[in-house]
Amino acid sequence: MGRPTRIHRYSLSTVRGVIVPSRRVSWSERWARRAVTGTLPNMVVKQDNPHDSLFRQIMSDPAAAAGELRAVLPQWLVALIDWDSMVPASGAYILPDLRNRDCDVLFRTTLAGRDGFVHLLLEHQSSPDKHMPLRVLEYMVAIWGRYLKEHPNTEYYPLVIPVVVNSGPNTRRWNYTTELADRIGTDAGVRARLGDLVPRFRILVDDLAWIDLDQLYARGLAPSVLMMLILHRLAFGNEHLDRDLQPHIEVLRAVEESPSGADNLYGLFSYISKVSETSAQDLERVVDRLGPLAKEVAVTTAEQLRAEGQAMGQAKGQAKVLLRQLSLKFGPLPDGIAERLEAGDPAELEIWTERVLTANSLEEFFGSS
Repeated sequence: MGRPTRIHRYSLSTVRGVIVPSRRVSWSERWARRAVTGTLPNMVVKQDNPHDSLFRQIMSDPAAAAGELRAVLPQWLVALIDWDSMVPASGAYILPDLRNRDCDVLFRTTLAGRDGFVHLLLEHQSSPDKHMPLRVLEYMVAIWGRYLKEHPNTEYYPLVIPVVVNSGPNTRRWNYTTELADRIGTDAGVRARLGDLVPRFRILVDDLAWIDLDQLYARGLAPSVLMMLILHRLAFGNEHLDRDLQPHIEVLRAVEESPSGADNLYGLFSYISKVSETSAQDLERVVDRLGPLAKEVAVTTAEQLRAEGQAMGQAKGQAKVLLRQLSLKFGPLPDGIAERLEAGDPAELEIWTERVLTANSLEEFFGSS
């Protein structure tokens, strides 16, 4: 009876204010409703890239991230890291203008008994970023700056080990240099003569585009990480994901039985709903092979997506009304006003609804928002 109690607590805490109806409705029916309420994949991606969201959720678990790091870091370094003390670091270590530019996950731990950071950065673009060494260096400088602010008398900066994970739908192999110096100056001869005057920095790239599924299985990753990487390859735009997931059912079962099974399943099912083209009826063949927790999480996921779709539909309608009101009040509007209204969050939309009655100009209408 322990498992049903766990399911009940999860279903109430995850839907964020949406109470699951007492009438029993199949999870596939609730999942399918997302199309009726407007929760379509392209609408969700505008708010938050689903690949980033899933990576951030799964890899924020130190135990899950540790398996990925052990697989790519040099063995001598693996031996120095205190994996048991690894904890997520505060987001304050990343400057505000750098946050969420990519899906970054930062951990604090000790290396050979000294404070240090391990920085996981996901690069999931179909074309790897040739400027990634510079972007990673920006993160590292931000971390050191924050550390120096908190420890003004320190003589040393903590070690920061950046790892770039190249994974995502249709990801191409990493074909750019990982050395920052290779991007500085156009004359390689002058660069060589300058020697140490040119910054020397290299990023470590885990290029999963080179690795097949058998090799992923051989890494011994946490079930949630393995399932995430499998979905990166199989889910996007797939009309037959139910068929393609059949060989990996045991991984989903292992996720369900893990300590964070409910949360991880919610993230995985949300990702499937947002990026795949497989019908709810077909996906039911997958969920039916899993346990009761997975079935309840599938229902909860459908309810949450439905609620998000309703909220998005209401906000879009409110933005259209505001656009019409502004046009009537100020005449032809400059380019970008419609996009600005559609990008408004609920708090902004509420403020604008009041301001449209009193504002004497567009500048006054938008104000500090």
